[in-house]
Amino acid sequence: MRKGLVLLAVLFGLIAGIAPSFAQETSSAGQFLQWRTAWNAEDRFRYEYKHDFDFDKSKKDTGSQFYQRLRVGFDAALTDEYLDPKVDIYIEMLDAQTGAYQIKANSGQVDDFDLHQAFVNFIDIGGSGVDVKAGRQEFKYGKGRLVAAPTWANRIRSFDGGVIRYHNDAFYADILYGQDVKYNDNNLNVSSHVESLTGVYGGYKAQKTNVTTEGYFLSQDVTSSSPRTRRYTIGFRLTGRALGLDYDMEAPYQFGRTQNRDISAYAFHLDVSKTFGEIAWKPQVAVSYDEASGDKKVGDGTTNTFNPLYQSTHDPYGLLDFFRWQNVRNPELSLTLSPTSKLKLKPQVDLFWLQNTNDSWYNSSGVVVRTKTSGDRSSYVGTEASLRVFYDFSKNVKAECGYAHFFCGGYVKDTGSHDDVDWVYSQITLKI
Repeated sequence: MRKGLVLLAVLFGLIAGIAPSFAQETSSAGQFLQWRTAWNAEDRFRYEYKHDFDFDKSKKDTGSQFYQRLRVGFDAALTDEYLDPKVDIYIEMLDAQTGAYQIKANSGQVDDFDLHQAFVNFIDIGGSGVDVKAGRQEFKYGKGRLVAAPTWANRIRSFDGGVIRYHNDAFYADILYGQDVKYNDNNLNVSSHVESLTGVYGGYKAQKTNVTTEGYFLSQDVTSSSPRTRRYTIGFRLTGRALGLDYDMEAPYQFGRTQNRDISAYAFHLDVSKTFGEIAWKPQVAVSYDEASGDKKVGDGTTNTFNPLYQSTHDPYGLLDFFRWQNVRNPELSLTLSPTSKLKLKPQVDLFWLQNTNDSWYNSSGVVVRTKTSGDRSSYVGTEASLRVFYDFSKNVKAECGYAHFFCGGYVKDTGSHDDVDWVYSQITLKI
């Protein structure tokens, strides 16, 4: 806590010193320029009950975990006569704590009051449509299947780096570079050049058809591993509406080299949804399919395992975090119901297969859950059924709760213990 408070005081002192002088220097360019400041804070608490998460009821691994996260931000924006920001300075601190009953607390999600974001953003420089954003910041692109700042866990991913963005009415493009920030509970969180992300991400939105087309090239360089990993990802994303249906499709391909092996891997996503607004409870039906390649042959000169880089977690591939966009086939069916403007219900069913049984089963963090690369084994891992309930007491107070059950399939049975899994959670978020 002490390191966070000291750092926060230093940063606010810098802003207090820089902001007035900067405003004075820019006042000659426009007499209407003025600084506007604002605070924001969010406190979230979540309770989880986990039952047999190792698929073995004979072990004492059933109990409760608790997660608490506080975010405090300060924003200083230099605005023009239309109140549009021309310069934005933002600082955000994050405090994360955990607890548990009968099982171990998740120590990897603890970090005393530390710096999460601290950046300056120069917006539409000289009317050119170019923004320059530098400092510690979150990277979020598309639906977060490859680059995201997921908020389910206590810790939220950020990068030290910069983004140059060009935008006009229909076209936008980012050139980005960032070093992944590593959490350290006992010291200030810092990034390192040993793991970096570089790339270009752009898109075009056709106003008449409401179709958005995005394309990207991303380069991940990891020098902390030996040998070095250089992974390149090229892909596209297409979203829009056709025949009364909303759709979202994405298809990336990866190449490069890792562990002295060439990389050749792919992934695919497609979801289609329809909302029946004229029916009571306004049901929305959604069907999606995700696939990501797995390694075809162990020990050869090529790895076919797709790696989802800095992806979103928790929601995209079931709620139990047993899977991610890596060696998986995942069809999903969900229904969203809105009995009132404040209440939403979402039942969901996910089915999971391994894309290739010569590769491992990976969870949302990329950790291997099970491996069996020889002998008889099924590719069907299991089915997850879940129900979530969301309720907004107000715009500042939001609550949710849910339940999920995992029915073990043939692959789990072929690789060891295969007891079903249960999970319950409740969460409340307060914002000011």
